[in-house]
Amino acid sequence: MKKIVYSFDVFDTSITRIWAKPTDLFWELGDQLRKDNLIQMAPESWSHLRMEAERIARETGPVYEIGLEEIYEQIASSLNWSTDEVERAKQKEIEIELSSLRPVPATQKRIQSLYQANERVIYISDMYLSEEVIRNFLKENKVWTPGSTLYVSSETRINKGSGELFKYCLIQEGVKREQFKHVGDNRQADIKVPKKLGIPVEYFTQAHLNRYEQKIAETTQFSLKFRSLLAGASRLTRLQSQETNNHQKVIWETTASAVAPILFGFVYWCLVEAQQRGLQRLYFVARDGQILHKIAQVICQNWGFAIDCRYLYGSRQAWHMPAIQKIGEDELDWILVATGSLDRFLSIRSLCDRVNISPDQIKDVLNRYGFSTEKWDLNLQQHERDLMQNIFTEKEVTDLIIATAASYRDQAIGYFRQEGIGDGVPFGFVDIGWSGRTQRSLSKLLNIAGIYPESGIYGFYFALQERVKPFKEDQSLAYFYDVDQPSGDRYFLCKYRCLFELFMSADHGSTTRYERRDNQYVPILRQPKNEEAINWGLYVLQNATVEFAKQLTTNLDVQECTINLFYEATEILSREFVLEPSYQEAEVFGSFVMAGDITENSFYELAPIYNLVDWCKLLLFSKHRHPDVWFTASVVRANPIMKTLFGVKTVNKIRQIRRKFIKPKLANSTQQISQPT
Repeated sequence: MKKIVYSFDVFDTSITRIWAKPTDLFWELGDQLRKDNLIQMAPESWSHLRMEAERIARETGPVYEIGLEEIYEQIASSLNWSTDEVERAKQKEIEIELSSLRPVPATQKRIQSLYQANERVIYISDMYLSEEVIRNFLKENKVWTPGSTLYVSSETRINKGSGELFKYCLIQEGVKREQFKHVGDNRQADIKVPKKLGIPVEYFTQAHLNRYEQKIAETTQFSLKFRSLLAGASRLTRLQSQETNNHQKVIWETTASAVAPILFGFVYWCLVEAQQRGLQRLYFVARDGQILHKIAQVICQNWGFAIDCRYLYGSRQAWHMPAIQKIGEDELDWILVATGSLDRFLSIRSLCDRVNISPDQIKDVLNRYGFSTEKWDLNLQQHERDLMQNIFTEKEVTDLIIATAASYRDQAIGYFRQEGIGDGVPFGFVDIGWSGRTQRSLSKLLNIAGIYPESGIYGFYFALQERVKPFKEDQSLAYFYDVDQPSGDRYFLCKYRCLFELFMSADHGSTTRYERRDNQYVPILRQPKNEEAINWGLYVLQNATVEFAKQLTTNLDVQECTINLFYEATEILSREFVLEPSYQEAEVFGSFVMAGDITENSFYELAPIYNLVDWCKLLLFSKHRHPDVWFTASVVRANPIMKTLFGVKTVNKIRQIRRKFIKPKLANSTQQISQPT
């Protein structure tokens, strides 16, 4: 059997850096040299000097390939450095390079498999560092295999780009071209050149920045260190994927590059704001808080936030219901939510579920309004929905609701006390949004129990699209969007709020109430497990998010971060993902099934595929498949013909025409018909 030599490129194939771009570490080197009093210039100036010295050394030397010594000869000449100063700077560069390197897991695993199969493995690199230094890099990152050989341009003075290094390797290894298989990430030097020589090649692009990482890395209003290490953390997380199923690979990779940085920024803001306000504890409220709580634990451990982070089971239903002491405007506001929207499923039973009563208990009232038993599970028409306020303000019904609420109240308060609320520790709570109603209900319950804090409760939200009247001294703070301080782009992105709710899904069902069992209070869940989300790939999303948090907090110092930097990064990534999803992203995330109601009586795909009838309804009546549809993803998922005919731009144009010409005519005709005779 013919001997085969497996050749691997080194940088961005076998190992990669925590920095987005290789030259970004020169900034860090400049910062370190300034702290060591070797230079007085800014890190940016040093970075430019370092790159310029390398260029000059290559252009003026006898051969194009050079070593680190030639580069620092140029720098020494510019800065009038002594031999000792040159050596210190060189060692510092090698030290920083080593500390910034990480193995590429896929390549590492492959090399280990080849070694175990007794295959010949070599490494090839066009690099100014010495063979000894690079070999040490590979060993430190557990990518080196005993008995392997490393061929480096700085030693041979020939490179891959010219093809000469490949020819040299063939001679040294004593094999023919077809017996030499090369893997690398540079399209020219690793692919086109060896391929032209007749060498089998494999193009490895996993360590290249994807479009999200590229956008962050190129956002020059961010400091170089922040943007480089943020993009780098996403890449490192993405490379950790061990998923083999394409669906789950898309979840992991998209989470690493887009979803995780968005969630991380929100949690970081919560912790900073809580710390500034003297809060010592944060409750992350189910279910949105599950992944946020996990992120917070990583941040607190690695960045030193002294805040007690806890997960609190709760929901709109679990808090609104026991807080009811009367049926007034505030209570009807959530009991009757969506009664004016025919796009949302609503039945007699689902309305009763919101207040933990059954239609049987108010059967006589329902019969008086024409709702017989067979109608209780049907989707209500608009004229029927208009009757709901009358039904739910009937004394018989309100008395039942108030009595039921009272029966749940003690258990809810008991659970809160058990979890430390009321023990005197200043606290706030974290939720996704979107109005502050749940905070108001929580505060009412604590007030009833006599444990409402004198200074009120702080609520930290991802976004607030509306603001209900706060309870007493409560304060509601919003991270990404606040209706009181509107931002057009962010408001538009938050219209797809179900997409953000997907990011914060939990692995258990929603909390409906609390019960006392075996001397402790426990949450009663609608389902013990959120099977739909788990089967979709929720754990993949959560694991990738936690891995990102670990990568970022390990490689980036908290001193390099500000809330504004994460604000801007969140907007950039949200806009790209929400408005420009790839086909795979639209398919995978768009297929996620969401509940259309707090009682989970109806479900729908986040980005359903539109058929011809759906498109006609949209164009003629502005009627989507459901009110929370992620439309840009639905367009991407559409049949190619439909996509061409009814793309986002086409739909918007037709809508403009319809608004301009059709609606005025309808309005005029309506006015004529409605005028009194």
